[in-house]
Parts: sequence; C-alpha cells; structure tokens
Amino acid sequence: MPPAPQNGMGIAAMVLGIVSCTLFCLYGIVSLVTGILAVVFGIKGRKRAEAGVATNHGQAQAGLIMGIIGIILGITVIVLIAVGITAAINSDTSSDDDSYYGAHGPVATAPSHR
Repeated sequence: MPPAPQNGMGIAAMVLGIVSCTLFCLYGIVSLVTGILAVVFGIKGRKRAEAGVATNHGQAQAGLIMGIIGIILGITVIVLIAVGITAAINSDTSSDDDSYYGAHGPVATAPSHR
C-alpha cells in the first residue's frame, strides 16, 4: 500500500493565498503576513509535488501566485495609508483657517437707522 500524499503544504498555501488576496483591506498587514506565509508554503508544496510526495502541484502553484499578489496588495495599501497620513499631517488647511473670512474674521455691519 503506497503512503498517502502529503498535500498539506499546497493546501495551506492556497488557503493563505486566498486570505491574503481578500483581506488586503485590513490595513495591509494581514495581507502582507499571510502572503509571505503563502509564498513559503507554496514553495515547499511545489518541492514536495516535484519530489512525488504530494499530488497537488497546481494548488501549491496557485497559493504561491496568490501569495505574491497578496504581498503586492498589502504593500500598496500600507503605502497608500502612509501617504494619506503624511498628507493629512502636512496639509496647510485646518479647521480654524482664516482664508474663508479673511484675516479679520467675519465683518458685521451695524443696522442703519433711517
């Protein structure tokens, strides 16, 4: 009786790759971490499949590719958040900006008595 195939790495890579691609909107950190794990498990799963120990080369390959995409999405979200925060900190406008009323504030006029 031949031993059962060891498909755990390929399955884990595919699941983590899917999680990485779908949860990039959580500030990019979840996508980055799960993407890295998907790439690592995908490489190990592909090596097992090439050695004949596993039978799911396609799942490992898909996990590897989705992990790379998840890493790219995660880094993109992190960079966009950093740019947004930097722009918000360095913006010249504030809630007490004088440009709406001028330098002296709103001008009130006295009612005319005729």
